Amino acid sequence: MVPPDNKPTVGSGFNSCLIRVQSLSDAVRILEDLGVERGGVTIMKSKMRHLVVSVENIQARATHILKQVMLSRGGECATPREVYLLTNEPVKVVMMGTVNQFRDAIINLRLQPFGLSRLAAELQELIDGAGSGVTGMRTIEAGRHSLTVGGRTLVMGILNVTPDSFSDGGMYNSLDEAVSRAHEMVEAGVDIIDIGGESTRPGSEPVPPDEELRRTIPVIKAIASEIEVPISIDTCKSAVASEALDAGAVMVNDISGLRMDPEMVALVSEADVPVVVMHMQGVPQNMQDNPEYGDVVQDIARFLREQASVAVAGGISREKIIIDPGIGFGKTLDHNLEIIRRLDEFKSIGYPVLCGPSRKKFIGAVLGRETDQRVFGTAATVAFAVDRGADMVRLHDIEEVLDVVKMSDALAGRDEGAAVSTALSRPDRP
Repeated sequence: MVPPDNKPTVGSGFNSCLIRVQSLSDAVRILEDLGVERGGVTIMKSKMRHLVVSVENIQARATHILKQVMLSRGGECATPREVYLLTNEPVKVVMMGTVNQFRDAIINLRLQPFGLSRLAAELQELIDGAGSGVTGMRTIEAGRHSLTVGGRTLVMGILNVTPDSFSDGGMYNSLDEAVSRAHEMVEAGVDIIDIGGESTRPGSEPVPPDEELRRTIPVIKAIASEIEVPISIDTCKSAVASEALDAGAVMVNDISGLRMDPEMVALVSEADVPVVVMHMQGVPQNMQDNPEYGDVVQDIARFLREQASVAVAGGISREKIIIDPGIGFGKTLDHNLEIIRRLDEFKSIGYPVLCGPSRKKFIGAVLGRETDQRVFGTAATVAFAVDRGADMVRLHDIEEVLDVVKMSDALAGRDEGAAVSTALSRPDRP
């Protein structure tokens, strides 16, 4: 099954997202991109000093109420210049104000027509999250393991048992090599090992399920009882995920965002395991063929929010969903830089955020480095991602970059407590 591209959809919620505004030039860009008149930009740019929230799918006639409600509380609501010529058509707005101004406005919006009462509920969830650090500290149960997110950054180690992955293809083809590498990563301090049997580099072709199983299952079986960190299976196929979970994996990493295999949601729900929902525009064969977005961060946020809702509707616990904006999967150099620069905006969705920049092509494009020479570029990107609130980072170079993660956590003031425990080490075990 080929997943559809992530296009904006009307009626799927308001995609309310906190926007990062670091300077007046940021404010001007956001307002101009929205289509605000020049005079409005001049007036409103200085008001974007507190919370700034982008909201989609607002009926044009409702924007007038929304603006008046925000103004009456001392806040503001920017609208596109053509909004006065429209009625029911959906438009995007940008709301701005303090937390208290938003809370006061929400009370009023609950009583308003044209879908604004539903917006009030979504804004309430968003503002509550912003007030508590968005995701806060939480524990994700993964089999006999517990992962704590919201404290120190978790490190997911990449173990590709493929002949053709873009970075490490062929390095761990034999069972002994793969098992040895798994132990090396655990010794270095990795929190999760992500095992994949299908290359998803740009232009790659799908691998039959039987071949993917042949590559991954023996490795999972060999290490599941020997290591004290969770094992994740990197696959879009429910048949592969099912056997991997039976073999000892306790987590699913789906690059298609639960779109490629209609059985994946049911499988993850029944197994009650954590799942990474990743964004990808297109499929690996064509994802780098001129990828396009409106606002890359908000388009991806919309997709991730909708797919997380699909997961919850299918029985997957909200507490077991992790989102990944999919660095390098249907993105240009500028898209990737913008995603990492604004990574904290994805926290608005309310789920832990995984960032996977390791050795990616955009690092090579900036530095002029080949794949095996991108360790320092990866390290710099990871440090920035940690500062922007990444809950997990996915890495090849565990030994080299783990120190960067630890140092970045220390500088960011993140909790140094254990982020992973097992049933054997938990004090409350029976």
